[in-house]
Amino acid sequence: MGFLRRIENRLEGVFEGGIGRTFRSNVQPVELARKLTKEMDDNKVISVSQVYVPNVYTVFLAPDDRDQFFSYEARLRTELAGYLTEHARREGFSLPGRARVLIETAEELEVGSFGIAAQMEETPSPSARARPPAEFTPDAPPVATPALAAQAAFEADDSMEEYFGGSPEPARVSAPVADWAVVWSGGVCPIGATPVVIGRSQDCDVPLSDGNASRRHAELGRSDEGFVLRDLDSTNGTMVNGRRIRSATIGTGDEITIGTSTLRIERRHG
Repeated sequence: MGFLRRIENRLEGVFEGGIGRTFRSNVQPVELARKLTKEMDDNKVISVSQVYVPNVYTVFLAPDDRDQFFSYEARLRTELAGYLTEHARREGFSLPGRARVLIETAEELEVGSFGIAAQMEETPSPSARARPPAEFTPDAPPVATPALAAQAAFEADDSMEEYFGGSPEPARVSAPVADWAVVWSGGVCPIGATPVVIGRSQDCDVPLSDGNASRRHAELGRSDEGFVLRDLDSTNGTMVNGRRIRSATIGTGDEITIGTSTLRIERRHG
C-alpha cells in the first residue's frame, strides 16, 4: 500500500483518485475509459438545478504502461476527453469547462496498475484571462525581431494581398504598441529579452500552484521564428497542444500544459 500513499500525497488539492488494478499485463485504453467514467460518476456534485462533475482528469501510469502509448498519446488523450464529454451529455451532467485528460508517469506504480485524479477546473472567460493582477507592472517594450515586426504589420493590415503587394507605409500601421506575455490562471507575466522561467518555485517568473509541476519546470524565450519553449528536465514533462516536447517553437493559439496548469502566449495592447 506504500505506493498508494505516495500518489495520494501528489494529489493534494484535488479529489481523491481511485486506483485501478489489473493483472500484470499492460493497461489498455478501454480500461482507462471505464475507470474515467466511474471517477466522473463518483465525484458528481448536486447543486440546486445542476449536477456538476470534474472536467480535468490526470491518469498516472507506470513507465512501461505509458511507453506503450508514446506514438499516439495525444490522440488517446483527445479520444478519452471526447468519451468523457459524451458520457456527461448522456447522464445530464454539467462540466465546469472543457473536458481534458492528462497522462503522467508514476515511477512507484507497477505494470498494470494506474491511478486517476479528478479535478474541477473552470475555464476562465477571455476578459478574466486578459485582466492582469493588481501588482503587474509592464516591462519596457520588447526588442522587435523581424518575424514579430512582420506579424504586427500583417495584423494591422486588412488585406493579405495588399500587404504582400508592397511595403506598407508607416502611417498605415495604426495598431497600438503591443507587449507579449504568458497568461495562466494565476496571472500574467511579460516576455522580455530574458527567458521566462515557469515552475512551482515562488522564485520563478511564472509561479504555478501545481503539485505536478517541478520547481523549475520549463523556460520560454524569444526567437526569430516567435517563441521557444524548453523543458528543464522536469519530472512530469511539458506538453504543447497535447504533445510532449523537449524544445518547441510556439506562438499565439498554442496551448502549453504543465501538470494540470494551462498557459498561453497573448499579445497585450497598451
